[in-house]
Amino acid sequence: MAGNIFINYRRDDSSGVAGRLHDSLAPKFGRDKLFMDVDNIPVGRDFEDYLNSQVAACDAMLAIIGPNWLTAKDETGQRRLDNPKDFIVIEIGAALARNIPVVPVLVDGARMPKASELPDSLKPLARRQAIEIRHANFNSDAEGLVKRLREALGYDSAERRWGVRVAIGVTALAVLLLIGWGGYAWFRHTVERGVQQAELKREQGQKATEAEEKRKADQAERQRVATLEAEQERQDAVLFYNGGNAYVKTGDYDRAIANFNEAIRRDPKYAFAFSQRGLSYSRKGDYDRAIADLNEALRLDPKIAFALSQRGLIYGNKGDLDQAIIDYNEAIRLNPKDAFVFNNRGVAYQKKGDPDRAIADYNEAIRINPNYAVAFCNRGNSKLKINDASGNADIEKARQLDASSCR
Repeated sequence: MAGNIFINYRRDDSSGVAGRLHDSLAPKFGRDKLFMDVDNIPVGRDFEDYLNSQVAACDAMLAIIGPNWLTAKDETGQRRLDNPKDFIVIEIGAALARNIPVVPVLVDGARMPKASELPDSLKPLARRQAIEIRHANFNSDAEGLVKRLREALGYDSAERRWGVRVAIGVTALAVLLLIGWGGYAWFRHTVERGVQQAELKREQGQKATEAEEKRKADQAERQRVATLEAEQERQDAVLFYNGGNAYVKTGDYDRAIANFNEAIRRDPKYAFAFSQRGLSYSRKGDYDRAIADLNEALRLDPKIAFALSQRGLIYGNKGDLDQAIIDYNEAIRLNPKDAFVFNNRGVAYQKKGDPDRAIADYNEAIRINPNYAVAFCNRGNSKLKINDASGNADIEKARQLDASSCR
């Protein structure tokens, strides 16, 4: 049996674990017996045909399933498993069609998918017995996987061991009969030399394995140290971020910006630090820098509703009311209970000459926060512009809540 093993995985879901498994299996089965990366596809070859040929040449497949394996989507929002051209679907479907051993490998806490959650070509996968690989028990779990693969490939079967012994015995007897007793000494010398060469090769392999294990241990230690250093940087970034927020509350925006600069230097992907620095620049009237920071915050994390509302406020101050409303709409979609954003969108609609929409937004702001004095004042002014006398009651209510809110 050739013993070729195909490692199937989705790069953005479980590439790290797939690489570790590849390195663990290589000393046991040989690197030339493993195939795992679509980057090995020769230039000019048909993608689907080549994958099918690789699956056709393997004797077992590992289907590595991470936490996002079942729900991963492409750039159009379609689930990848529902695309018959997806390489995961092509590879696993081909292996299941050949009825070779396919072992689901669950990593990072992933669960085994149900048949009802899989496309038709992959439904048989739900009936395959899975094995779990945990970070905390990686070595022991990987050894269990090696044992499963050896059983599936017939490496350790009693019939195989017996067949090898019988073959050796028959061959030896045939040789003795052919060469006669006079050639026994030569035969024995040849066998002993073969044994010595095999032992030398085993020792060399053991040394290579030990060297590889040491390399991995050194690499793991470097990664551990790098992780600790990165974590310390993140903690320092949080301290500077909190300090910046404290200065924002006191109105000292220059010091706030200095703190946010340090937070971003230590963690260049700190989306909230960019958002708060943008707020600080906005309060200083530097709208261009503010928008640049808010854009970066949203690039890093598109779900920061506060960054959207602040950018909308800046666009409104700059007179770009349509872009302001676009940002307010998205901020409301992310956080439909933010009275501040409803009020500001109402202001934008009022400036565009649409008092009905403005009043509807002020209504929602007041519903969310019944003590929102500014929203009462804005609604009152909008009503008066359309000759609705009830606007006077709104203005009076605003002054009761905050005497300075509606002058």
